[in-house]
Amino acid sequence: MRNNIKIQFLGGVEEVGRLAMVLETTDIRLLFEYGISPGKPPLYPLPPPPVDLLLLTHAHLDHSGMIPWLFSRTDQKILTTDLTSELAYLLHKDSINIAKSEGYAIPFTNADAKDAKHAVEPVTPSQKKTIGDNYEIIFHPAGHIPGSLMFELVGDRKILFTGDFNVIDTRLVKGTKPVKCDILFLEGTYAGRDHPKKRSEIEKDLIDKIDEVVRRGGIAILPAFAVARSQELALVLKNTGFNIWFDGMGKKVSKMFLKHPRYIRSPDELKKALNRINFVHSDHGRKLALKADVIITSSGMMDGGPVLNYLNKLKNDKKSAVLLTGYQVEDSNARLLVDKGKLDFYGVIENVECEVGYFDFSAHAGHSELIEFAEKCNPEKIILMHSDNREALVEPLKNTAQVYTPKTGETLEL
Repeated sequence: MRNNIKIQFLGGVEEVGRLAMVLETTDIRLLFEYGISPGKPPLYPLPPPPVDLLLLTHAHLDHSGMIPWLFSRTDQKILTTDLTSELAYLLHKDSINIAKSEGYAIPFTNADAKDAKHAVEPVTPSQKKTIGDNYEIIFHPAGHIPGSLMFELVGDRKILFTGDFNVIDTRLVKGTKPVKCDILFLEGTYAGRDHPKKRSEIEKDLIDKIDEVVRRGGIAILPAFAVARSQELALVLKNTGFNIWFDGMGKKVSKMFLKHPRYIRSPDELKKALNRINFVHSDHGRKLALKADVIITSSGMMDGGPVLNYLNKLKNDKKSAVLLTGYQVEDSNARLLVDKGKLDFYGVIENVECEVGYFDFSAHAGHSELIEFAEKCNPEKIILMHSDNREALVEPLKNTAQVYTPKTGETLEL
C-alpha cells in the first residue's frame, strides 16, 4: 500500500524566487529549501510547520536566504554539501549587511546565520542516507553551481526534487543526468525560453565583443553573480590576454571553490585562471582597475556592490560597455539598464551612455532541455515549480505524466 504524500509550497512555485516546500508522509515531514526573493525589501516565504529535517539544494538566496530565520525559532538538521554550507553562510551575512545599508529590517541575526551553519550535516553526491523508518535519500549533483544537489527520496515511490539544475557541461561544473522516478518536482526557470546558442558560441561572442570594446579604447564591465558566474567568466577569459581585474565577493567565493575541489570540473584550470587576474583589494585598486580591459565585478543584477562605483565613473563613456551574463529579474537595476538605458545610482536615476550587451550564460536548463529531462525521468506525476511561466511546460509534458501547477499555500495530495 502506498503512503499518502502531502505537499505544500510556501513560496517560489509560481515565481522564480523564495522557493520553499513542505513534504509530509505518514512518518516524516521535510522542508525543501527556504529562500527569499532579493529586493528592496526582500519577499519572504510563508512560515513552515515544525519539520524533522531541512534539505537544501544550493546556496543561492532564492533557495537558502530565510534559513537563518528558522533558527531564531527552533533547531533542525540541514542536509547539504559542505561547500553549500559555507557559501550560504557568506550570503546570509551579506544579506544582513545589505539590509543595514539599505535601511530595512531583516528577520534574522548573524547569530542565527551561525546557528544554521552549525546545523548542517554535510552530504556528498552519490551518498545514500536513511531518514525516518521508510525512506532513503540519494544525493545527485545538479550541474547548476559547484556543490549543488538534486534529492531523490526512495520509499514505496521514488521522488526527485531537482532544485535548480543544468544538463550541459560548463567550464565550472558538469551537467546533470535524468533520474528515473515516480514523482518529479521540476524547476521551470526557463520555461518557454530556449538558450539560443551553444555554450562555445556564446563564449566566442563574448570574447569578440570584449575585443571590439578594447580596440575602440573602452572598458568592458562584466557584472557577475559572486557565486559561480564570476569564476566561470574567469575561466572563459583565461587565455585571451586581456588585462582583467576582479572585484567584489567573488574573490572569497573563488577561495571556497578551491578549498572544495571535488565540486569543480577542473580545479587546476580555475587556479590558473585566477592567477592571471588582478584582484581589487582597496580604493587604489579600483583606480587601477579603471585602466583595465575587463572588470568582472558584483553584483550581477547591479543592485549594489562595486559595479555601481565603476559605472558611475564610466556612465558617459560611449566607448565602454556593460556586458550582462545573467538573468535580470523584474525591478532589478540591470533590468532598468536593459529596458530604459538608465541606472539607479544610490537613489538617483541617471542615463548610461555605455553600450549594453547580453550573453546567455545561464546555469539553468532551457525549455527543450527541461522537457527532455522530464521525459527521461519517466515519472507518473510532475509538479512544476520555481517558474513564472509554468503554462509553457504543461502542454508539452501532459503526454509524459500527470502535470500539477499548485499555488502558494495550497495543499496537494499525491
